[in-house]
Amino acid sequence: MKFRAWHLAFALLLPLWAQAQESSTAAVLAISGGRIIDGWGGTPIENGVVVIRGNKIEAVGPAASVALPAGARTIDVNGMTVLPGLWESHGHLMHIGEGDPDQFPADYAPRAKEIMGAIARLTLLSGITTFRDTGGPLEPQLALRADIDAGRALGPRLFIAGPILHQARPDPREPRNFKHYPDQPNMIATSKEARAEVEDLIKRGVDQIKVYGFWDLELLREITSTAHAHNVGVDADVRHIVAYRTAVEAGVDRLHHVFTADALSDYSDEDIRLLVRGERPTGTGPMANILRGPYIVPTIEMRQAYARAASFPELLQHPRFAQQLPPDVFDHLRKTWSNPAAIPWGIGATERVKVAKQKLAKFIAAGGREQIVAGTDAGSPLNVHPAVLREIRNLNEAGLTPMEAIQAATLRPAQMQGVLDRLGTLTPGKLADLVIVDGDPLQDLSVIEHRLVLVVKDGVPHEIERTSVTMQ
Repeated sequence: MKFRAWHLAFALLLPLWAQAQESSTAAVLAISGGRIIDGWGGTPIENGVVVIRGNKIEAVGPAASVALPAGARTIDVNGMTVLPGLWESHGHLMHIGEGDPDQFPADYAPRAKEIMGAIARLTLLSGITTFRDTGGPLEPQLALRADIDAGRALGPRLFIAGPILHQARPDPREPRNFKHYPDQPNMIATSKEARAEVEDLIKRGVDQIKVYGFWDLELLREITSTAHAHNVGVDADVRHIVAYRTAVEAGVDRLHHVFTADALSDYSDEDIRLLVRGERPTGTGPMANILRGPYIVPTIEMRQAYARAASFPELLQHPRFAQQLPPDVFDHLRKTWSNPAAIPWGIGATERVKVAKQKLAKFIAAGGREQIVAGTDAGSPLNVHPAVLREIRNLNEAGLTPMEAIQAATLRPAQMQGVLDRLGTLTPGKLADLVIVDGDPLQDLSVIEHRLVLVVKDGVPHEIERTSVTMQ
């Protein structure tokens, strides 16, 4: 039934898509009819219209109050829902869900741009118009972003971190003190090295700094203060409550894997309070007037992917993976999936998911709902792209309302990245990134994953390929 409805929507819109794409240089495009969820969280607009001029939104409102400009190309979406373009706020284009994530990027480094380009195309055609690559080989990231921006490649808007920074010291709590990308130095031992590395990465074009593991407070403070001096935020992938406390005190802006990577450890009321309020709270509310702690990216899907593979291993044999990847890369992927239970990161996944949602619910009840951002560690073992479509449902199950879960993948990441003035909501003057789904996501969030019918990025409509839609 899911695919029958999807194909019906595809058949209805295909002639209009073709017409719009043939006229991609046309000045004005109108998305007419349907329900509009603009991202701000208010009452949806019924029988709405979005007018796009060039690559920007010109008007949004009820059909009765928005006049269609003469000569506008019109796409009729009556009976459907229009949403802002979705964000993946924690993903890795150089990982494809392989079971050997420490080895894969090194073995395939010469083909990084090819592999990342295939994932970027898949990502956009799944409704994800913006992707935060939170760790990967910098030069291929920069080259792919340039190609996408210039129209030479199809993909989402990219905000990139380059190599992940680690503290260069032995630590019994962190036995794998490794480099993800050996050709790029990312091991930090002194404050001088911290300043130099952060400044070099920013000079080379990164949009955020990413740190991993346990850090000494003063060294991490050096990283955050240097980045903030250049108006660049810092993301921390630290995976333990002790490390989270240090990260909050050091002024890290975004905490990843909270309640998920360490789902079996305990969080006291004071720990929850620290995450909700922070040491130096900043404005993170809808209009940046509510003081909160750091943004929280739980990445529940990182663990849920293991539980799904364990309960339905046949999913890993789906032909869509062969259609999405170069043949030899697909062969490598299948070999590393030959025994999913042997991938150590998935041990206890079902229990970890349950406990993570319980802890996230406690955080929400304590006042943290406006800090939650949808990100998944897309590309990690068994966690195939696109993953954020599933994470939206995870966040709803943990306690966010359907509207809030949608905002976690639209409004919140744009706030977090500091680009709410141009992305994140359907607002006149912003860039024209939006998706159309066949159904009402406020009643059933799964329609975002299974019944996507159109993606518009920069004012250009893109047809949805069947291989871009997830199967479960």
